[in-house]
Amino acid sequence: MTGLTCGGSAPLMCGDVIFSCSDFTTEDLRGTSVEQLFTNVEADLRVADGDVLVYEEVRFPVAELASVLLEWIREPESERPDFVLDSMSFAEKGVISITRAPGGWRIGSVFSPGVRSGVVDDSSLLREIRRFAGLVRRDVTAAGIDPAFLSETRGT
Repeated sequence: MTGLTCGGSAPLMCGDVIFSCSDFTTEDLRGTSVEQLFTNVEADLRVADGDVLVYEEVRFPVAELASVLLEWIREPESERPDFVLDSMSFAEKGVISITRAPGGWRIGSVFSPGVRSGVVDDSSLLREIRRFAGLVRRDVTAAGIDPAFLSETRGT
């Protein structure tokens, strides 16, 4: 399935940070293993903080990102380490990173060195991650795929 807008056209916001995705697709999906679903349920992803583009990627594995972010936020804030995406689709670690900062978290990417979002408080970030995951789940369901895999551990 191609051409869907990830969760509609409205971007997701937490403070000034926006996670948006468009052109949801499953056209490269060749099976139903978690690995196939994580690497081939994709959309064009854009992460921005106001006018600052933190990261942008065509055909990003949004199902994998949503799932690992949900896994990450299960930890209480006091025990939650920095988030560094170790994606099955990229050789590099940190395609998306969320690092602790005074007053909250900052979002960045290994592909955009020196570019980071402003500080986002924990409750806003949690809401944002849950909305993003919910929209990915909705698009996965619209594509006729059971979204239960979004809460599974990668590669199982």
